[in-house]
Formats: sequence, C-alpha cells, structure tokens
Amino acid sequence: MEVKYIYSACIQVKTSDLTILTDPWFTDGAYDGSWYQFPKIDPFKYIDEPDYIYISHIHPDHYDAIFLNKLFERFGKKPILIPDLKNNYLLFKGKFDGLEMTPTRELNIKKTSIYIEENDTGSVSDIDSALVIHDHLTQKTLLNLNDCIFNQKHINQLNKILSNLDTSLDLLALGYTGAGPFPQTYYDHKNNVQELEDKASQKKEEFFMRYRNYIKHFPATYNLPFAGEYILGGCLSHLNNFRGVSDAFEVKDFDSKALVLKNGGSVNLESNCINNERTAMYSNEEMEKRINYVAEKKLDYETEIGLPFNKINFLRLIKKSAMNALKKSEIDFGYHFILTPTYQNKIMGKFIINCENGDVKQVPLNFSPEESGLGVYSEILIDYRYLYGLLTTVYHWNNAEVGSHFMTYRHPVENYNVEVQSFLNFFTAA
Repeated sequence: MEVKYIYSACIQVKTSDLTILTDPWFTDGAYDGSWYQFPKIDPFKYIDEPDYIYISHIHPDHYDAIFLNKLFERFGKKPILIPDLKNNYLLFKGKFDGLEMTPTRELNIKKTSIYIEENDTGSVSDIDSALVIHDHLTQKTLLNLNDCIFNQKHINQLNKILSNLDTSLDLLALGYTGAGPFPQTYYDHKNNVQELEDKASQKKEEFFMRYRNYIKHFPATYNLPFAGEYILGGCLSHLNNFRGVSDAFEVKDFDSKALVLKNGGSVNLESNCINNERTAMYSNEEMEKRINYVAEKKLDYETEIGLPFNKINFLRLIKKSAMNALKKSEIDFGYHFILTPTYQNKIMGKFIINCENGDVKQVPLNFSPEESGLGVYSEILIDYRYLYGLLTTVYHWNNAEVGSHFMTYRHPVENYNVEVQSFLNFFTAA
C-alpha cells in the first residue's frame, strides 16, 4: 500500500487492487469566497487516475464539486463513496450539483476492503466520517479520521473494525489543527490583540491535545498530520494572523512517528520507503506573499447580492427562519440571538430572537442587551447582503461560521455552546 499526500485532506491510497482519492479540494474561494489554498499547487501533477473517490463530509474544503467535474473530464466518471448518514446532507447536495454519490459502510473489491464509519454524536448536525482501508494481500491498513471530533462511541466502532481485521494499524491520517472561526471572529481584533494572540496559542495546544488523544487510541507505525490548510482571503485577510492554525511540521516536536510530507510526497507501507518529506515549516515570506494576493479577491456575496437594505423585509425573513430553526432546535435553556446586519461597518438594524419560543422583535440601533437584562446571548454582526443570502438558502450558516464571515460577541464571553451553533444551521426562511 502506498499513501501519497496531495494537499490538506486530500491523499491518494494505492492498494494491490485499486486507487482511492480522498477529499480533493482545489477550487479557491471555498466557504463562499473566504478560503484559499496555501501553498497553491496544480493537483494534476500528483494525482493518478483513481478508481474510487471518497468524500468524508459536506464541508467545501472536502467536497469540491467544481474540481470533481474537472477530475471526471480528465479521467472519466468515477464512483463517489460517502458516509451512510441518517441525515445525509452531502447526498442531497451532490444530487443538487448533478453528482451521483453512493452512501457506503463496507465495500470489498478483490483483496481490498473499505469501511466508512460516520461520527454519530446523536446530533441532527452530524456530518463527518472516518475511512478504513485494508489490503488483505499485503496486510496493510490505513485509518483516515478527517475532521472527526473526539467521540468515544466513534472510537469504539473504529476499533471494532480494526480488531476484526486482525492486523496492526500502519498509517493514521488525522487532524492536527483547528480551522474554524475561533478566535478570530470572537474577539475585537483592533482592541484585543493580546487576548486574540493568547487564544490563538490556546487553540493550537487544544488541537495538539486532541491529536495526542487520537494517537493513543489508534497506535500506528506512521502518523500523517493533515487537513485544515487554508488562508482567509478578501476583506477577511487581516484575520489570518489570529486563526491559531499550526503548521503540520510543528507536530514533530512531540510526535516521533509524525510523517510530514511535501505536496506529492509519499510513503510505501510495505518497503517503508518515504519520498519528499518536509524538513522545515513553510516560510512566513511565502505565506505573506500569498495572503497579499488573495486579499484582493471578493467574497461571494459582494458580487452576487445587489439588493439594497431597504428592499429586503428582514423582519419577515427572520421570523420565518426562527420558527424553522425551532423545529430542529437542541437548545433546552434560555438563550437569545441578536442579529445585527451591517454595511461598510455601519449598523443597519437589530433583531432579537428568543431561542426558546422563536419570538422575534426588531429593536432600536442603540439597544443595550445588558441594560435590558437579556441574560445569556450572542450578538452576530454580519454584512446584510450575506445575511440575506443565508436566510434565503443561497448560502449556509455552517459555511458562514467556518468561513469566518461574521463576528460573534457572546455574553458571557465564554458561553460557546454546540447546541446554540446547531440552531443556526437551520435558521432559514425556506
């Protein structure tokens, strides 16, 4: 079995029977125009013709419909394997994009076995999965954890699969860093620089801890730290220094088994031959050069949404969205959202949503939540054009969050809650 690192979460796995390509993301401007690749590569320099493509989950740095069509133009259509989730948002999105996908749990082709295990946390927002590939001829095994959050039930299911194969784990591909909106959209980057830098360092260490926990549960010959390689573009580019995103090479400071490969680098799990390892971190100069280039790009809503603010009935859209979100809400405590649409840093309106009953009211622009005794809440400052696109399902809230498209001010500041964020995933008028 040979494993080739292409970019971010994209690896190529060759068994004695077939070639599997995972999560190929190569179209710049993911997450509605905010995510760009660094380093920028030509993937066709490294990708061989695949027999199967595996997409772990719906996030656009894993599911790239534009590149999949380019891949098919080059090599012909290939089967796309995805997790067999109860709420299979990826399957529906694929149909919308004209792509045929096959929800799969186990697939056996000659001497190769493929297992896809969804990360079931019990939430309606579950989307991720892990991949096990076993070559019965060479007795080599790979486990790809993608972006899976640490979940003991998921770990037990994966260990059951590995135990039934009765073989050791040769390569573990796992995340080493966090690519979400924390801390760069949680704190004022103008007046709280030191706090942002501290939180960014804290975030790095938390994801290193998750990495350490995973390698304890899945001891392997090689660990491949991967995924989460991106920079922010357009008007969000000033946030790059506060993302708390590590370089994979930093993992080598505490993991002697870490294998950090250049784009196109590979490891043969039978001969233990390694090609094109990285010997240092990426240079700050090259990173800054790329950031300066993508800073000139436009976010999607800046070119796609042209309606003036006063032409949009936000109160009606937000009321309808609140009732829809309430139907799938997992919030079982008092909570409020304040939606504050903006334009060119000017506040255009304020709307309060009660997450317990779905009530919505518009309040004056100078409304003070502390003076009103609102309690526990989150205020979201967001460009009104993007908010309109989110409420009308042109865009999706989860992509908006991961893409760092809006600022969130919480009271109290540490009140982050997964159920609260999940509420937003269904906050649309459609």
